Amino acid sequence: MSQCGRSKSGNLFWGVTMIALGTLFLLDRLDIVDVHYFFRDFWPMFIVLVGVSHLLSRRSLWGGLWIVTIGLWLEAVTLGLFGLTFENSWPLLLIFVGAGMVLRSFIDVSRRRTVEQDRGRTIGDRHEP
Repeated sequence: MSQCGRSKSGNLFWGVTMIALGTLFLLDRLDIVDVHYFFRDFWPMFIVLVGVSHLLSRRSLWGGLWIVTIGLWLEAVTLGLFGLTFENSWPLLLIFVGAGMVLRSFIDVSRRRTVEQDRGRTIGDRHEP
C-alpha cells in the first residue's frame, strides 16, 4: 500500500473515532449517556483503537496485534469478566505473549523457506548460454 493510501485509511479511522467521541460527549451534555461510567469501565478500548489503527495502516502487524491483545486483556480485567482481576490474570497475559512469540517465529521461518525456495526456482529457471 502506498504512503498516500496509508494516510487516507488512518485519517478515515481517526476521523470516525473523533465523530464517535464527539457524539458521546454530546450525549453526555444532553444527559442521555453518563460519560464518566463509560470512561471508568471502557478506557482500555482506547488502547484497542490504537492497535486497530496500526493494523489498518499496516505499519506494524505484530505491534498492532500486541496492542489489541493488551487492550482486550485490560478491558476484561477492568470489567471483571470471567472473574479476572489484575492479581489472578497476569499469567494469562504471559501465556498470550509467549504464544505470540512462538507463532511469530514459526511464521518467520515459513516465510524464509518460501523466499529461499522462490530464489532457488528463479536461479534454476535461468538458462545460461
